[in-house]
Amino acid sequence: MENNTTRYEGLLSSEVRIQLTDLLKAVALTSVPQRSNVKRLCSIAIEMLDNAQRHCSKGKVNFAWTLIGNTITIRIENRASANDAERLMAAVEMVNGMSPDELSAAFRNQLENGTFGEHGGAGLGFIDIARKSHGGINAEVFPLSENEWLCRSQVETQLI
Repeated sequence: MENNTTRYEGLLSSEVRIQLTDLLKAVALTSVPQRSNVKRLCSIAIEMLDNAQRHCSKGKVNFAWTLIGNTITIRIENRASANDAERLMAAVEMVNGMSPDELSAAFRNQLENGTFGEHGGAGLGFIDIARKSHGGINAEVFPLSENEWLCRSQVETQLI
């Protein structure tokens, strides 16, 4: 298995997200061992890109997918409002404090009873990422101005 990194920095639109998804699938299929679930790995990246697109204040992201040994690290940075930065930190803290059974129950509950938020999301994103990555979600936020924050999210998961 060869170590590699795939990066994208720029505007994030639905079309770009689709193209990145295709690229990540191709990268994963050529560099991830056969025993791994490529669909699971790509869905984590897709969910992170989707969250960044929904909550990005400037439309630009900095995305990296890195494979080193048996570990995939997916990292994304975007600018967001103070409210969205707070929600990011709260969501990550919530899912990192849940067991696998609690994550599954929360996911089912949100599917059955969830409502859509102001950006269209139903709150499933980080629950789904945590379920699929088996934990390992980190987030940091940094104030850039009174109304804008830099949000950095990272998921690290082992190939299984």
